[in-house]
Amino acid sequence: MRFIRWLVVSFLLMPISALAFFKPVRVLVPEAFGVHCTEQNLCIDDFSKLAAAESLLNNSKNYLATQWGLSIGEPKIIFCSTEQCRSAFGLANKAGFTLGSFAIAIAPRAWQPHYVAHELIHHWQADHFGSLALLTGEQWLIEGMAYALSNDPRIELHEPFASYRQRFNNWYRLHADIPLKESLAGVL
Repeated sequence: MRFIRWLVVSFLLMPISALAFFKPVRVLVPEAFGVHCTEQNLCIDDFSKLAAAESLLNNSKNYLATQWGLSIGEPKIIFCSTEQCRSAFGLANKAGFTLGSFAIAIAPRAWQPHYVAHELIHHWQADHFGSLALLTGEQWLIEGMAYALSNDPRIELHEPFASYRQRFNNWYRLHADIPLKESLAGVL
């Protein structure tokens, strides 16, 4: 009986521990960490910047749909405009991150179309191939696709990301006649 009680207590404390010690999990309940969310799953820490965040999100989604045929839907996306928000969601030095198909967090420095598009691509990947594919799949393909298709203007990227982008571009040239989702299905 004592073991069962210990097991139940451990089980109940696990979500609390995850929220306290693994900050990226906080995107699952962003309202508990100082952001306000709209009905369209757009969350922001400074509501005066909502229009800018909406425009950035919609322009990035439209670009991905028009240019690459990627239909994104309405992921939960958190736009941090302050360092306090950035820290609360564990962004550290990252421009953003995607937690599978659950949510996206964008750091203050990443309020640019290519950063938002990059994270939306990861969300699309998780939606179509599973969140586990982002963790276990070929990183050259996952990250290379995000850098290549996001219209990232940087000519030089830090390694290994420059190599990933180049490798994806080479792979994509060989598969350009096949719809993107179909060609990725054989690899992811």
